[in-house]
Amino acid sequence: MELVDSELIYENHPAFNGYFCIQSRNSQEFRAKIGGKKLTFSLRPIIHPSRKLLGNETLGSKELLICPHIADPLASDLRQQGIAHADLNGRLFIVTGESVIDFRPGEIRYRSERKGPDPFSPKASRIVRSLLSRNHAKVTQEELATRTGISRALVSKVLGQLLDDDLVKQISTSSPANPAYYQLDDFERLLDAWERNDQWRDRATVHEYSVLSNKPEDIARKLTESVGTEHLAFTQWFAAWNRRPHTSTSIVSCYVKKREILEIVPARRVKSGGNLWLIVPDDEGVWQEGRDVNGFPLVSDVQIYLDLLQVGQRGPETAKELRTWEGFAK
Repeated sequence: MELVDSELIYENHPAFNGYFCIQSRNSQEFRAKIGGKKLTFSLRPIIHPSRKLLGNETLGSKELLICPHIADPLASDLRQQGIAHADLNGRLFIVTGESVIDFRPGEIRYRSERKGPDPFSPKASRIVRSLLSRNHAKVTQEELATRTGISRALVSKVLGQLLDDDLVKQISTSSPANPAYYQLDDFERLLDAWERNDQWRDRATVHEYSVLSNKPEDIARKLTESVGTEHLAFTQWFAAWNRRPHTSTSIVSCYVKKREILEIVPARRVKSGGNLWLIVPDDEGVWQEGRDVNGFPLVSDVQIYLDLLQVGQRGPETAKELRTWEGFAK
């Protein structure tokens, strides 16, 4: 590809990997030569790209979307619809005749500043967890605020973000007598987005203990008998086994509501290699949407899934098996 007729502003800028020019000093155009053919695209700058761009009839075939950052899932959808797009990380996609230019960034150095709160921050993710755990439910903002324990204002802002990304849909309009209802629109894509943004080690502190048993059920039973069930919620392998038996490990992991439990648990504390993990979460949202199974309190299926993805002991394999199970999050 050869650049044509432009006094370049961004030529050789590292964000573009030397591949293309995005703007000349005297025009808002992308100009290039591919296979001896000159191409000109008018630029369509968008600071906050979303799925609302898909199927947008105002987008022309000679327009190039230019954004600070285009997330991989959205870029994939734009490619499928043949929409030309580029971002500051070096991404560039153009289809012209029989030619396809498709540069994808090796690393993400630039991101679009969010218009509102991050839906996957610890507190805001309570809304995401609730929506995923009640997949087909129709809910109001007030119901979400009550279920999650967060303010109505934050619920409104997070729903706005999810609506912009076509992850949630509004299925009724609001009136003085009747509040608006909302419903999850794309379960898989919302869970994928949370998975990409989740950092297990940043949201939980693990305390390891050694118990003289290699039977997970015995370890869990002894723990519940010693400290009660009202301040516990099992997760990871033991919880997954109770929901969808697949592969097990001798490690039993459990969230605790009170740090005092760390001192009275009937086990020896160790620095590593323990078969009982007591986890102190950074946000109490992990307790929401849980259930009792076989006499044990478990966190939600979605929480079990996320907690397994970034640990060893075949955690990711167990997570995948749970997610593909027909009873997942139901």
